[in-house]
Amino acid sequence: MLLNYLPYFMQDVKEIKKIMSISQPEINILNKNTEILLKDFFVVGASETATKHYEAMLGIIPKLTDTLEKRQYDILVLYNQTLPFTLETLQQKLDAICGKDGYTINLLYEKFIINVKLALNKAQLLITVTNLLEWIVPVNLIINVTIDYNTWKDFGKVKWAEANKYSWNEIKESEEIKNKV
Repeated sequence: MLLNYLPYFMQDVKEIKKIMSISQPEINILNKNTEILLKDFFVVGASETATKHYEAMLGIIPKLTDTLEKRQYDILVLYNQTLPFTLETLQQKLDAICGKDGYTINLLYEKFIINVKLALNKAQLLITVTNLLEWIVPVNLIINVTIDYNTWKDFGKVKWAEANKYSWNEIKESEEIKNKV
């Protein structure tokens, strides 16, 4: 309360009390906005407005379904880059994003192609990984990012009657069905 910042002899003056009570809401708004501004200096915990600003600076176009935390995570992925590009640094970045078993990487040196295949349970990271690769991989390399969907060969000796219980889309995109069948 503003009144507490005044000397004791002024705190009992009627006019001063009124001035301080009228000014207090403005000071509260100012303190709140200052706190938001201080949080906006950091990506994690930034406001919606600051997150949009970071995305605009980095050229990130978020999906409509992305949460604020996911959007901030995408920003951090791009900010935490170390150049120059090496395969080891790329693997470290992908390990941090997808986990060690969340992807496979194949670099075809003679054709200048880099293939990254995400595990089925990491499919939601497709855009994040693509943005990362476009940011750090040299422009002379062709980037292919795919998802390791289930295929018929993953089901081995499953009989058609067993597989026919599910739609192809369910079989293709479900880790649970693959483990059941």
